[in-house]
Amino acid sequence: MNYAVTFLIIVIALIGAPLFAIIGIFSVINFHNSGYSILIVGQEIASKITSVPMLHSIPLFTFAGYILAASKASERLVRFTQAALGWMPGGLAIVTLLTCAVFTAFTGASGVTIVALGGLLLPALLSEKYKEEFSIGLVTTSGSLGLLFPPSLPLIIFGVVAAVNIDELFVAGFIPGVFLLLVLGVFSALMGNRYHVAKTKFNFKEFLAALWNIKWELPLPILLFAGIYSGKLALSDAAPFTAVYVLVVEVLLNRDIKIKDLPSITKKSMILVGAILVIMSVS
Repeated sequence: MNYAVTFLIIVIALIGAPLFAIIGIFSVINFHNSGYSILIVGQEIASKITSVPMLHSIPLFTFAGYILAASKASERLVRFTQAALGWMPGGLAIVTLLTCAVFTAFTGASGVTIVALGGLLLPALLSEKYKEEFSIGLVTTSGSLGLLFPPSLPLIIFGVVAAVNIDELFVAGFIPGVFLLLVLGVFSALMGNRYHVAKTKFNFKEFLAALWNIKWELPLPILLFAGIYSGKLALSDAAPFTAVYVLVVEVLLNRDIKIKDLPSITKKSMILVGAILVIMSVS
């Protein structure tokens, strides 16, 4: 590939061309330079998509994540963790850490977590006298930690592309994820003492009320973690189980989402899935 072509691609990228288009251009050029017809690119894309194992898990987990993001599950999760851990030094910071990590694990994207929880947790952190730099860094970092826990969408994508056993990836990510949560938890407690943040007195009545409020969402991560790490729940089963469970809970039981809203949520989630699949195929 000559310098002129490389420079042209860089310019196209800088003016805002989609990532899949940039990678696709490189693919076409590389096939051409190798002596193949560029028509093979389309055939390769189709063959890669159809040969991907457990491809159905990506749209199902993404759909479940968008359902959770559109519901009031984030508010219930914050209330529960605040009631359970708010009495600790740096309680709200630890609540933020755990809530964002858990929420990202199911939505599959830290950006979704920041949008869904940032507006709720960031003002609360600032009102508790945490520094703005610390508060913003905690919300964004906590969201990224959730990518190490099942059913993390990026781990699934990595496993598909690298041809690595995805169940083993989930097992491998658990210990580093827990370690990072512990380290950041200790750091958050130290920052709470440093900023002289007031502790919330533990209220057993509020704890029971918050627990009852999240009674339908709370079993999901427990069932998934136990099933995947015990080997009794394969990833191929975890994806449809999560999607159906979340759909029943948020639409029929909690009624946070109306049936008429499902087409719009489905459309948004599948746009993300389409972008992911195109980037995977051209890569």
